[in-house]
Amino acid sequence: MDSLINDARTLFNVHLTARQVMGLINYEKELLEWNQKFNLTAIRDVESIRTKHFLDSYSCVLAWKGMPPLRLVDVGTGAGFPGLALKIIYPTMHVTLVESVGKKAMFCQHIVSKLGLENVNVVHARAEDLGTS
Repeated sequence: MDSLINDARTLFNVHLTARQVMGLINYEKELLEWNQKFNLTAIRDVESIRTKHFLDSYSCVLAWKGMPPLRLVDVGTGAGFPGLALKIIYPTMHVTLVESVGKKAMFCQHIVSKLGLENVNVVHARAEDLGTS
């Protein structure tokens, strides 16, 4: 986890608190467990989860130039990336996760509950269907 903490700071100027690190550790643990049963992501080892999920999610920070949005909609979130990873580092952000695959939406809702995240809405629907309602 130390390399993730250092890389987040070095690459994206993201300074993780102890609480955020615990959230990421719990997220990672649940992802590894659920992935054995439900095939949520092809990324299945700890190091790849940290680099290809968490750090990749934090690359959004560069585009925001120090001004993250108050609201974020993550369409096709899969196992919650980048939406939930960003919610962990921006706890006041309102996040909507849209996912058409039921088991992935269920996992995202589980993470929201497990981590006690507020102002996160998980929508189990196809983006095309949402756009017409």
